[in-house]
Amino acid sequence: VIPQASLAAAQQISVATFNLHDFFDAVDDTRTEAEPKPQPGEVQLKQTKLARTIGEILKCPTVLAVQEVENAALLHGLAQELEVSCHFRYSVAHEESVDARGIDLGLLIDPRRVQITSVVTEQSCGPLTTDLVEMGITCPPGQDPLFSRPPLRVSLEVDDEPYTAIVVHFKSKREGDQETAPRRLAQAGVVSRLLLDLFADNPNARALVLGDFNDYEKSETMAHLTGEPVGLFDTSQLIPLDQRYTYNFGGISQLLDTILLSPSLAARLVSSQIIHVNADYPDGWASDNAILQ
Repeated sequence: VIPQASLAAAQQISVATFNLHDFFDAVDDTRTEAEPKPQPGEVQLKQTKLARTIGEILKCPTVLAVQEVENAALLHGLAQELEVSCHFRYSVAHEESVDARGIDLGLLIDPRRVQITSVVTEQSCGPLTTDLVEMGITCPPGQDPLFSRPPLRVSLEVDDEPYTAIVVHFKSKREGDQETAPRRLAQAGVVSRLLLDLFADNPNARALVLGDFNDYEKSETMAHLTGEPVGLFDTSQLIPLDQRYTYNFGGISQLLDTILLSPSLAARLVSSQIIHVNADYPDGWASDNAILQ
């Protein structure tokens, strides 16, 4: 979902979120079956396709949130390849997660307009059993770390104005919708508390929560973020219903990814769009080198 880059005037910015879907390098770090193990040529093909998508279709967003990337080195390599089409080198915000497969969150920013002032991961504990081991946090007895991919909180200066971007990748539905719903709701609660603290200091704070929420727009998870007292605006609501999807599972179109804005930013929103660069095409095309010709 992005405010259309093609409409961005000099005083406007474009913001996008993009699940890179298993963007891994060729090094087997975990020695487990869970980690994808592409060959070097496959890694380069993936990078080139991602660069084509970001540079030529998304038109080099000012701020780009990404999910499912293995490490910072891959993001820096992508930024280097994007320099040809974007005519600038993206700066990278990234922190390692405890995800079993090794996938992390990141934020790419156009350094001509945006400066990164801080980058932190917002891990939290909860009473749900997750069996996660997070070295950076000690949970009370009876509680476990809540996130395998903790929210990436990035403080930014955009044209000398302060912004807060929180990149998320909530718990998937892999073990079942109802079985995993409590975890997503608890994760949304953590993000809500971060925002309420931010708004307590500054009710007009410019905040974005963006990424892969792994839940539907009418779910309790999303209502927790868009309802009171947090009151974020879901930019997907501006998109016609027949275009409001980001993922296709078993032939069913679903909306799992979006950008949420604080009221102060929602008032400045120009437009919103979903670019169907993946959901409308067969999975097999991802590894088809001919598509680049």
